[in-house]
Amino acid sequence: MERQYKQSKMVNWYQPRMLLSIGLKAVISGTFGNYADRRELEAALDNNLDNEKEWEQLETEYGKNEEIWIDVINDTGDGFNSTFAVAKTVAQKTLTFSYTNEEGNLQSVTTQRGKILIFGGDEVYPFPTLEEYTNRFKIPFASACDDVAELTKENDRPHLYAIPGNHDWYDGLGNFIKLFCQQRWIGIWSTKQHRSYFALPLPCNYWIWATDIQLNSDIDKPQLNYFEAIAKTEMKDNDRIILITAEPAWVYKQIHKEDRSYDKLKFFVDNYIHNKNGCTGRTFKLAATLTGDLHQYARFCNKEKPQGHQYFTAGGGGAFLHLTHNLPSCLKSIREGDDAANDIYQQKVFPEKKDSHRLLLGNLLFPFKNVTFTFLLFCIYLFIFWIVQDHYPGAFINAMKYHYPFVHFVFTVLSHPFLCILTLGLSAGFYAFSDTNVTSKAAPVAGFIHAVAQAVVLLLTLYYNSSLWYVLNAENYSLVAKIVTALFASFVGSIIAAFVMGVYLYVSNLLFNMHINEASSSLASPDYKNFLRLHVHKDGVTVYPVGIKKVPRKWQQHYNKDKDTYSFTGAVVESALIEEPIHILNNQL
Repeated sequence: MERQYKQSKMVNWYQPRMLLSIGLKAVISGTFGNYADRRELEAALDNNLDNEKEWEQLETEYGKNEEIWIDVINDTGDGFNSTFAVAKTVAQKTLTFSYTNEEGNLQSVTTQRGKILIFGGDEVYPFPTLEEYTNRFKIPFASACDDVAELTKENDRPHLYAIPGNHDWYDGLGNFIKLFCQQRWIGIWSTKQHRSYFALPLPCNYWIWATDIQLNSDIDKPQLNYFEAIAKTEMKDNDRIILITAEPAWVYKQIHKEDRSYDKLKFFVDNYIHNKNGCTGRTFKLAATLTGDLHQYARFCNKEKPQGHQYFTAGGGGAFLHLTHNLPSCLKSIREGDDAANDIYQQKVFPEKKDSHRLLLGNLLFPFKNVTFTFLLFCIYLFIFWIVQDHYPGAFINAMKYHYPFVHFVFTVLSHPFLCILTLGLSAGFYAFSDTNVTSKAAPVAGFIHAVAQAVVLLLTLYYNSSLWYVLNAENYSLVAKIVTALFASFVGSIIAAFVMGVYLYVSNLLFNMHINEASSSLASPDYKNFLRLHVHKDGVTVYPVGIKKVPRKWQQHYNKDKDTYSFTGAVVESALIEEPIHILNNQL
């Protein structure tokens, strides 16, 4: 009998049970992480830092080559369609792209599959259980390559490294270590690392440094010691570093109120890369900073040095799409110097801002895109209406009998303490939902208006439901009629309330840059995926940002019972360069 693999769907972040569970796990993991940091245990158990053979092997495999290809994927393991589309693309031995250069000439370039594949955080959603890692990450990548038979020798296999994001930390990093730090095979890739952070020597005096920031906390001392020791013993002055981290701190500093993530990143860069306070005794050059966490593509750099240090956000590995129109065009709070000429400017985003605005309109279909959340509202409305019909029918029948206007009806509700508490409690819940961690001063006002609008929807629905009771002679009508009217009013009210939520997300996001996560995740879009392909060579680094605009939805599953493996066939995944190759030149750093 053929075994069936249940292909994972895009996580719906508006499932109430999921929201509660994620919040609870975040609190627990953050609390225990303050007392039992798994990174310190890794450092205590791992001795490869002092193992000269380990560094000789890394130098032989990577550093002594004339060039090397590296693939970087961030935010995988959400929906199967999107994750598998990226995995299928990155697993191809070569990818050939055509693009138009600045002179308007058509160019063609062939890129190679990376000798190293790096995952830059959040390898699974929503929880890092072994089952979720298997279903949402391991099976898609293990099934992605068509030429596994050609890679029979261990030396032929490309290598895989990963750093954790916040979702990987929800179990204290336990399953992340089992999957990525125990030298396993995942499809054609073999895992090599010993810790949740790592440094790799590359050709032409380049290095990769990948950090573990554990739920936006400070980088731990053993990790700092790790990079300090490598800087002092393995590197030379003016070596060039490609830094991989789990969140775009340079963006968050601009769009989030009182965000400290960039200060932590800057501390690490200033002290351990630029040797500001003599921490390492050597000064290095930062060629690129790569990250995910925002599930989009965005590139920023200094206009004065367009081929110098680049900031890349490329979180399109498989998670829901983050829209791009909220990104600032200039990061004025981030400078690579002392004057405004060194401000960091946005160069390219994917999807384009016009496409992002079009996709945002999908929030006007919120009730139908987020059925579980709409059902939660339905249950709340049904509870309130049933309480009214069972305990306060007379007051509301009289309100209709004597044709009280809506304002008088509101006072009728407010005169009953329990109903007043329910109404105000629901409004308070919607107000608490407001995104106040943004720079716009209108955020609290927008949240208050939304809370009032939700209260008005509830009261209006109750008002017209009371009219229906009166028309049906509610003092005498049957239990069945009571149930039917309560269900009908709850259904209508929940649809309207969910629509109001969608309008609020649309307007507040469009006008005030609020709810960047919620206005995007509510769409659960699997499209506009991306990853970075890097080519390190003697002149510098060439970055090929690969985009998949439309993800195939239908895959035919095949199960090999003898090998306990899966394969999938379906439409060809169409990929293209998001922009022409970005050249980072040694003399521009």
